[in-house]
Amino acid sequence: MPRLPNSLVRRANHIDPLLPLLLRPCRDLPSAQNELRWLREHVSSTPEAQSPHPSIPAPKRLYQLCLERARGRPLQYILGNQPFGDLDILCRPGVLIPRPETETYTTLLAEALVQHTQAAPLQDLRILDLCTGTGCIALLLHALLAPHISNLSVAGIDVSPTALKLAAQNLAWNTRQGHLHATATHQIRFTYGDVLTGTPPIEGEWDILISNPPYISPSSFDTDTERSVRSYEPKLALVPPPPWGVPERLVSGRPDVAGDTFYKPLDRLAWKSKAKIMVMEVAGTEQAVRVVKDIYGEGNGYWDGCEVWYDDWDGRRPDQGVSDGNDAARGLGVRHLGGGHGRAVVCWRGQGREWLRGR
Repeated sequence: MPRLPNSLVRRANHIDPLLPLLLRPCRDLPSAQNELRWLREHVSSTPEAQSPHPSIPAPKRLYQLCLERARGRPLQYILGNQPFGDLDILCRPGVLIPRPETETYTTLLAEALVQHTQAAPLQDLRILDLCTGTGCIALLLHALLAPHISNLSVAGIDVSPTALKLAAQNLAWNTRQGHLHATATHQIRFTYGDVLTGTPPIEGEWDILISNPPYISPSSFDTDTERSVRSYEPKLALVPPPPWGVPERLVSGRPDVAGDTFYKPLDRLAWKSKAKIMVMEVAGTEQAVRVVKDIYGEGNGYWDGCEVWYDDWDGRRPDQGVSDGNDAARGLGVRHLGGGHGRAVVCWRGQGREWLRGR
């Protein structure tokens, strides 16, 4: 990482002596100023009795938080939350921090479903969120769909007890804050499940399967992720284990093997549950193309269609997207919609196509 220009550090120090600390992780002055404002608001809004160190004066507490941030600790772990749509998602160490890209495709999916209900109302909808983490996807889908669909059933599954505990806290917290529909407490549940081993088995039929699984290869984790991610966020939620029976040393340099572990098991679960739509987050366009070829391009007779949704929609909805003109899976009839980077592989069958098109 290049050194910060001395002129920038001096300018930051002239504005506020704490800003140079935040320049280290932020790398630019406007971002550092925003973070300092949020940290200052956090200190001033936290009652002294609730502070981890109530005897420490507020200015010193602010300085200590800036030091933590300078060492790379994620801002969301310091503040304790992250906006996700209109929700306030609690964030704690040991559970992956929600990303804006995840919010984008979750919102696009919900908006397409809502548009469909305006022409052909849906009375019942069952959604399965695998690798749920904080529960952000399950909760946001419920928040956006509950006003339009009376009988929702949303299940969030995760292998991490820490994540499941936090997801339940997020359900309770956002319900108390009025961010979730009154039905959320009995229409949303979070429970243990291991996607890779299938224990306990996921039973029943589900209309939509959605997942933000671990998808970063070990080599990419070591070289491409930010230091704060490597040092503070759970590797369990980012890097899949090597395929069963394959030594890690044989897959560490093979992103197609090491990073794609979850996609075929997720696809099999979608088949088993008779899902009409499947949405799976990916690291980028290259991985998206691999996943499309694996689950849609090898004689797969389950799905009727497949698309890659990008993370920059510029106000476009899925049915208004444009191909990026560089479709490496062109021969499969797969469209790439939006701009930026490939972020979600979306498959559908039967009614799912109409649900996504909002017709």
